[in-house]
Amino acid sequence: MELVERGSALQTLQQRLRATAETGHVVFVAGEAGVGKTSVLRAFGATHANVWWGACDALQTPHPLAPLLDMARDADVHFAARLAGPRSALFEAVLDDLRQPLTPVLMVIEDAHWADDATLDLIKFLGRRIERTRALLVVSFRDDEVPAGHPLRRVIGELPRTALTRIQLPRLSAAGVETLARRALRSPAGLFEATQGNPFFVTELLRHGLQEVPRTVQDLVQARFARLDKSAQAIVRLVSIVPGRLERWLLEALLAPTLPALEACLDSGLLISDTTSFSFRHELARVAVEAALAPPVAQSLHAQVLRAVAADGRPMPAARLAHHSVLADDSAAVRRYATIAADEARKRGANREAARHLRNALRQPAVAGDDQRRRWLEAYALDSANVDSTSDAIAARQELDALYCSGGDVAGEAANLSRLALLYMHMLRNAEADAASRRAIELLESLPASVDLAAAYRVEASLRMLNRDCAESAEWSRKSIALARAFDDKERLCFALGTLGAALLFIDYEAGCRQLEQALEMAIAEELPVAAANAMLNLGSGAGELMQLPAAERWLRAAVAYSVERELDLSAQYCSAWIAGCAVLSGHWDAATERSNDVLARPTATIARLTALLALGRLRTRRGDPGADEALDEALVLTGSTHTVQRIAPVRAARAEAAFMRGDMDAVAVEAQAALPIALRQQHPWFIGELAFWCWRAGVLDDVPTCCAEPYALQMSGRWREAAAAWGRLGCPFEEARALADGDTDAQAQALAIFERLGARPALESLRRRLHDAGVRGLARGARNSTRKSAYGLTLRELQVLELLCEGLRNAEIAERLCRSVRTVDHHLAAVFAKLGVDSRMAAIQVAQRAGLSAQSGQAPAAI
Repeated sequence: MELVERGSALQTLQQRLRATAETGHVVFVAGEAGVGKTSVLRAFGATHANVWWGACDALQTPHPLAPLLDMARDADVHFAARLAGPRSALFEAVLDDLRQPLTPVLMVIEDAHWADDATLDLIKFLGRRIERTRALLVVSFRDDEVPAGHPLRRVIGELPRTALTRIQLPRLSAAGVETLARRALRSPAGLFEATQGNPFFVTELLRHGLQEVPRTVQDLVQARFARLDKSAQAIVRLVSIVPGRLERWLLEALLAPTLPALEACLDSGLLISDTTSFSFRHELARVAVEAALAPPVAQSLHAQVLRAVAADGRPMPAARLAHHSVLADDSAAVRRYATIAADEARKRGANREAARHLRNALRQPAVAGDDQRRRWLEAYALDSANVDSTSDAIAARQELDALYCSGGDVAGEAANLSRLALLYMHMLRNAEADAASRRAIELLESLPASVDLAAAYRVEASLRMLNRDCAESAEWSRKSIALARAFDDKERLCFALGTLGAALLFIDYEAGCRQLEQALEMAIAEELPVAAANAMLNLGSGAGELMQLPAAERWLRAAVAYSVERELDLSAQYCSAWIAGCAVLSGHWDAATERSNDVLARPTATIARLTALLALGRLRTRRGDPGADEALDEALVLTGSTHTVQRIAPVRAARAEAAFMRGDMDAVAVEAQAALPIALRQQHPWFIGELAFWCWRAGVLDDVPTCCAEPYALQMSGRWREAAAAWGRLGCPFEEARALADGDTDAQAQALAIFERLGARPALESLRRRLHDAGVRGLARGARNSTRKSAYGLTLRELQVLELLCEGLRNAEIAERLCRSVRTVDHHLAAVFAKLGVDSRMAAIQVAQRAGLSAQSGQAPAAI
């Protein structure tokens, strides 16, 4: 890997080497273990012809003058004959060899912190005489293992200043770490924090991933730890159980360490300190030591910390106390601290952290009649829903339902049922959602009016809106708004206003946008992030469904950015899936593939997954990629229990298109007719238009239905030119080309060009056959490599995956390189295999070699 942020050090070394034409010099290169001293010296040495290289070793009894033995083995030196003789004669012989060559000598002694006394004497001897040679002596050492009393310090101090240069190699900056990660096709997220810029740690994590400490790093850390005495090891163990820093007062309270023991820890390079605390130099080193602790030892240390904190009474962050409580297996402490930590995390917008704290609290033994547990379950359900752990949220609410029912709390039962309804809807369990919502309203209407009833009305409005019963949804929304205003409840009011706006989108688009933007402004002003994300989501997905693609993309991207920042994963994933669907329509197909696969890498049966499957199925159909039927089959299964036009109509339309591409007109009719009556009942122009279009293509529909979207109506009426223009204005190139393909020869030539540019192979080949059969000659022979990406129609990402496969990487390693999940890579490889016509990794590599699709493919394939 090319060196990063080492230009200054290399420049200094080059300057000193050039200066040896007049006088010799000594350079000491210092830096902590793993900072890249050897890498810098090897890069420097590669530019010079006359190099002597030797190293000191970390032996219990160091070998005298080991660097000279290395040099004698690898270089043509005269002093080799003196190695067995007196030391004084040997040193003079080395000096003579340095004086003789016409080409300056670069003499490197690595790891001088391990040097024996004889090697230190050699460095001193040469350093005091180096100016009378034409040589550059470079000595490297770990400064974190050379304390003030180390003999190397005395050697350096006794050399003449005029002959001496020091180079201190720093750790990499955050920008440098990011550069290395990008070069390795890896995400830099968390890399600098874990390594603090140590290049060795960075490269090892890039090689092995962030999931665990690489074996090489563990070995390095454990070797240092093993050299400490028992008292120093006890300090290091205690510090290792604290992520971040261990307070000095806490260390004193638990161990009362001696000054020599503290100095040994600091001199080892494992720990650093300031006036108030101790910490590990690198987080990776801390994790390596902590992971090596026996479970009873670790549990005891965490318990000791808790007792010491309680005895002292000083404040400490609740998250830190919760951490020690869990690992000390102290149930009472977990119950005490985890919920406080969850509240603090939630205030910071750290919903995942809040959910983890509450999960720990809920794992403790339940206490009979525990009102606190109900509060925890309620908070946990909300946090889990926000971070897309919908199954966990449902489980929590089902437990709450049992608690409320057994306790006779009708209001609590009803409010919980209403919230459960939304969760069922997200999991595509619409029948259960409808039943829960109706039961909640029934129970709450039997009680005095309340804000919970306002919330229940809003949930029912959401369910009706999602089924595109928009007039009914608006009525429920207005009932919710009236109650929320009566109780001056801004949160319920904000949600209800947003739901009203979402319903109005499909009645009066402009009015709906205004209403949703009003709800968004209110949500931001009242600091209601979930309501704000919902408003942006509805603005984006509603615009996408109504073919307002620029507005859809603008709002969806804003919603993703907003939701990611606040850890609202459910919203972020659904919006990402919708972005993929819009990208299919706007012709950005590579981007659509990436978005869809990223969403599908999360194994949840939610509305986000359905939307991503729909986008991917459409895309594979239009590209002629394998896996279209599988994606659309799963999508149909997910819609099975929804009974909503919003879910059923687009899936059936996509399946009709796939059947048309296969030439199965009977299946086209079956798929389209399965959903057209629902779309007609809901009077949804775009769903009606697409489904009617496929019925028309299949020959089972002659007349254009009322309330049919204009571009479809125009094409079905034979007005292909106007239809194409309408699709062009909407920014839908595939649909534009499909309309042009119904036109005259010039229009069909335009359609061919668009299909070719998109990589729409089935439509391209079908139209070319039609033109050929009609006697049209002089057609282009096929898509150019510049548009097809390769002879096999691979996308850019698929080519990247194939190249990494040819390097011998496993699926998990490819995923790490490309900053994608393993499931995403699995999807890509399945597509690659199908396009190449192979069924194994070896066969794919062989095809890639023959076709020149990979720059390097000489290695055997790795196992999946």
